[in-house]
Amino acid sequence: MIPTNPIALVTSSVLSAQSKFQILLEPFLWKKKDSSSKVSEASAVESVSGFFQRHFGQEVVDYLIDPFVGGTSAADPDSLSMKHSFPDLWNIEKSFGSVIVGAIRTKFAAKGGKSGKTKKASRSSFSFKGGMQILPDMLCKNLSRDELSLDSKILSLSYNSGSRQKNWSLSCVSHNETQRQNLHYDAVIMTAPLCNVKEMKVMKGGQPFKLNFLPEIMYMPLSVIISTFTKEKVKRPLEGFGVLIPSKEQQHGFKTLGTLFSSMMFPDRCPKDLHLYTTFIGGSRNQELAKASTDDLKQVVTSDLQRLLGVEGEPEFVNHFYWSKAFPLYDSSYDSVMEAIDKMEKDLPGFFYAGNHRGGLSVGKSIASGCKAADQVISYLESC
Repeated sequence: MIPTNPIALVTSSVLSAQSKFQILLEPFLWKKKDSSSKVSEASAVESVSGFFQRHFGQEVVDYLIDPFVGGTSAADPDSLSMKHSFPDLWNIEKSFGSVIVGAIRTKFAAKGGKSGKTKKASRSSFSFKGGMQILPDMLCKNLSRDELSLDSKILSLSYNSGSRQKNWSLSCVSHNETQRQNLHYDAVIMTAPLCNVKEMKVMKGGQPFKLNFLPEIMYMPLSVIISTFTKEKVKRPLEGFGVLIPSKEQQHGFKTLGTLFSSMMFPDRCPKDLHLYTTFIGGSRNQELAKASTDDLKQVVTSDLQRLLGVEGEPEFVNHFYWSKAFPLYDSSYDSVMEAIDKMEKDLPGFFYAGNHRGGLSVGKSIASGCKAADQVISYLESC
C-alpha cells in the first residue's frame, strides 16, 4: 500500500533506508540560500524524473513518481515537463529551494489566511450516483434541445469584426450528415483537442486564418478495461482506491498501468456480490498494447489481477474503451503549445480555449479550466 502522509512514508517498507534518509535530508540540502546556484534556467525544461531525482533520489522516482504519472497521465517521468505537469511544486522550488519546506510553509500560509468558515475542503475522489455522465447531463438540462447540436462536426468557424454582437458564425453538420446548421454567437469556447482544431477551417474578416502556428502535440493512447468478478473469486481483495504499477515491474510480467477498485470507492457501482475493477493499459509505456483487441486485453488484465488480488477464473463482465489520443503529453516543448493557445485567443477576439491542454489533465482541472473560460467570456461581453 502506498503511504498517504510523510510519517507513513518514512515508516513504510516501500523505500529503502537510504532513500528515507535522503528524504529527511532534503530540507537541509535544498535551503533557499543555496538554491540559486542549483536551480538554473535549465529547470524550465527539466523533466519530472530529473526534478524528483535531484530532491529525493532515483528510488522515489522509480517506485512513487513513475507509477503515479503512469496512472494519471499515461506518460513516463522522463518525458513529462516538471513546469507543466507539477507547476505548484516547480514554483515551490523557485521560492523556497526545498520542496518539503515549501510545501509545509505554503500549507500553513493557506490555513492562516482563511477563517474556519471558509476552510478549503480536502481533496478526494468524487463521483455521482449513476457515474460522471450525470455532470454533463445536468448541464444539458439547463439548455433547450434547440440550443444543443450534439455529435456534430464543425465545418467552419468565422469571425466578423463588423458588428458588436453575434460576430461569430459556425457551420456544422450532424454525424450522419443529414442536418447542416449555420449558427451565430457572441463568443466561442473551444475545448476540442488542438490536433482537431488545427484541421478546422477558421476565417477572420472574410480571410482564412491560418493555424499553421499550432505545434505538433504527442498524445498518449489508452485502453480502459472494466471488469467484474464475484467476491468468492477474489482471494486477496485489497482495500483502498486501487493499485499503480511501476514500469520496473514489467520485467516481472506486469503489463497494465494500474487498476482502480471502483466498487470499493463507490459501492453503488455494481451488485453487492461483485467486485468492479477499472484497469488502464497502454500510454507511453506500451503504446501498441493499448490498441489490442478486447479479448487480448481481457487476458492481460485477468493475468495481472490474478497476481495482484488472487482472482480466479474469467471475469463475469468486461467492457472496453479505447482512446487513440487520450491525453496530450506535457513534454519539455510544451511552452510552445501554451504560446500558440495564447496567440489564438489574442488574434481572435471572443475566442477562448479550455480543457486538458491547459492547466492539468484531471476532470477537476478541466472543470476549473471551463469555469475560468466562462468568466473570461462574461468579462469580454461586458467590455463590448
